[in-house]
Parts: sequence; structure tokens; C-alpha cells
Amino acid sequence: MPALALVCLTLFAAAAFPHRRLTILLISSLVFLLLRPFRTQEFTQLLSELSANTGIALTLPPMALQIAGVLAFLLFARAAMAGQRRGGALWSKRPVLVHLSTFLASLGIAANLEPGQFVHTAVWTFLAVWASCFWFLAYAAVDQKAKMALPDTIRALYMRPSWGGDVAPIGKGLSFLSRFEAHDAEALAVTRLKALKLAVWTAILSWAYQALAAVLHGTLGVPKLGAMILSSDHAASLPLTLRWAGLFANYALDLLIIAAWGHAVVAIVRMMGYAIPRNTVNPMASRSIAEFWNRYYYYFKELLVDFFFYPAFLRFFKNSPRLRIAFATFCAAGIGNFIYHLIFVSHVFANGSPTLELDRLVTLAFYVCMLSAGLIVSQLWGRKTSPADGVWCHDVLPRVQVILFFCFLKIFDSVWLEGDLSDRFTFLLGLFGA
Repeated sequence: MPALALVCLTLFAAAAFPHRRLTILLISSLVFLLLRPFRTQEFTQLLSELSANTGIALTLPPMALQIAGVLAFLLFARAAMAGQRRGGALWSKRPVLVHLSTFLASLGIAANLEPGQFVHTAVWTFLAVWASCFWFLAYAAVDQKAKMALPDTIRALYMRPSWGGDVAPIGKGLSFLSRFEAHDAEALAVTRLKALKLAVWTAILSWAYQALAAVLHGTLGVPKLGAMILSSDHAASLPLTLRWAGLFANYALDLLIIAAWGHAVVAIVRMMGYAIPRNTVNPMASRSIAEFWNRYYYYFKELLVDFFFYPAFLRFFKNSPRLRIAFATFCAAGIGNFIYHLIFVSHVFANGSPTLELDRLVTLAFYVCMLSAGLIVSQLWGRKTSPADGVWCHDVLPRVQVILFFCFLKIFDSVWLEGDLSDRFTFLLGLFGA
């Protein structure tokens, strides 16, 4: 409720004072960052555990520890941008690489600290905020090279906008937002009309999700995919039709929920006066894996392209076009995707036994490799069809292939590191009666 109230206040203030839109956005972002700095409940739970075991005689409430972590991070972000401006060639030209290397090195050190000590509490409080704001800081760093770059302090304050969203920034950084800002009354009216339309779509998709989930999982008794994977004995006792139904139901519900969620966030951004692109655009129309990847979760794809695909594409294998595309795609969908999720779940390393957690990353590594392989094959050897090929070859078969690929890939989707690889292969083979 406080977050919803903050969004309402922000929109009201932006409507009343449109010429102060950026100031209002920065103030609401700072308040939101202080109140809810973490994207996941796991980081919030980690902070509660740290506050109960600070390693000193003084007991700190979680909110006090949270605010201390946020303020320390903001000082760090401001200092990092000043350092980028005055630092050496590598820091200035490759700021995201420097940030990423520093974060991973800090994570490696923090993972080996003994829990219950003050230094463990302090370091992990800071890392929890850094992990949640990592990609906002990355966009702020590259925005320094923009033609109309904002001052360092302003970019350092934009670390978690009040519209929330994922760890992947919806709307990227302030430079991207400024490209879509409505500068006159007519443009603002059009942008808000689009926002209202998207809000209506959000409501329709949310109701469709709830109705479909109730029918499938309630009325028809279709099991959930995650439950079948984590309980192989239970899945083995189910008829094959129910296992396949659970696989396809998961795909359909996943599309609905990510579209509704993305539309809601983009609608708020547009209501503020920034006509940014939608996060999900009709993924069911995709005729290739690469096209689906672009339509499904636009801002996550953009993050991987901005920070991993282009740097690799512009530097390596310039004389071999196919190898160049394949390597850059693997850097984005494989390496970048793995690092993104490693940062997302870095809280699992806070218990002082990092080697015990590494096995949980095997399934994630397999998942990103399969996704990379699918995207590379789709880009290099995918055949573009035309209406002249007929309805089956142009409209039906390519879409069926895309749906089947992502349905099977979802079996190995291990964002929360639950289960292991053998559980997922057991379920996959079980779909074919093995």
C-alpha cells in the first residue's frame, strides 16, 4: 500500500507540475529506494536476519539497517560516477565491465565472511542494495557518454523508480526516458491516452490470467509445472495428458502474467509523460525464436543486448559474420543471462558456505546454454517464410515450433535455483513415457 500511495502521489504531482517532471521522478525514486530497496523477498528476509545478528552488542531494527545500506550505496554510486569521469581509460571506456568485475569480486569476498560478525552484516547490507540496483547503476554509468548527459548527482539518485518493476530497469536510464518525454500539451495528452489504453489491457489480461488459472488448476485439476518437476514421484503417477497439459498451461499463464505486469509498469511510466515502448508485444505472433525473444520481455532483452551483445559484436570476429553473430548472441543470452540471474539470487551466498551453493547454478547454466543455442540457430539458419508458402508453412508451423521450444525450455528455467538438473530431465523424459 505505501508503494501504491507513492505511485499515486507521483502521478498526481507530475500532472500538476509537468515542467517539474524530472524533479518529481527523482524525489519519488529516492523515497521508494529508502522504503523498498529490494526487488525480491529473499533480500528483505536476508536483511532481517542480518539485523538480528549484527555481531555487536547493539541491536538494529531492519529499517535502520536498510536506510544505512541505501545511503552508503548512493554515496558509492556518486563516487563511482565521479571516478569514471576522472579515472583511467578502462574505467572511462568500459564502466559496466569495471562495475561488474568489482561486484563479482566483492561477492566472492563477502561469500567467505563468517556470519555473525559486524563486517559480514555491513558488507552484505551494502551488497543487497547494490545487487537490487546494479543495472540502474550500469545505465547511469553509460548515460555519462550521452550527448545531453545529466549531472552525476542526478543520475546517482535514479536507482529505483517508484513504479517498481524487475531488476531489469523498465525504461532503462534517464537518457532513454528523455528520448520519449512529452514536451508539449498535445504530446502529453497522446501519451496519457496510450497509458490509459494500456491500463485497460492490464486489467483485461489480469482477469484473463485469474480466470484461466482457476479453470485449469482448479476446475480441471491441471497440475502446476513447478510442482511436477520438484516431485517426480507425484508427476510419474499422473496421466501423460495431465503432464502435457501442465506444460502448456504454464506457457499460457506465463505469457499472460508477464504481459499484464509489464503493461502495468509501462502504463505508469507513460502516465508520467514518457511514451516508452511496451515490454511485451504479442509474443504469440512470433515465427522464430529470436522474434519471440524480442517480443516477450523487451527490457530484459535490451539489457542483455546493450551490455553484452554489442560489446562482443563490435570487438570480436569481425571477419567472420556468422561466428560474430553466434559469439555475440552467446555473450548476451548465455553469459549475460547467467550473470544477471547470479546477481538476482546472490543472497544465497550469504550463509558463509559458498561452495555448497555452486551446484544450484548448474541448472541455470544449462538453461542459458540451451536458450543461446536456440537463438543462434534461429538467427543463422532460420528460414524466413512468406504468405506464398501457404497458411501451414507461414502461419502455423513456425509458431508451433516456437511454442514447443519455449515450453520445453521452461522445464529448465531455474531462476530461483529450485531442484536440480536430474529432476528436470526426469520430468522431460516422463513426458514421453520414459
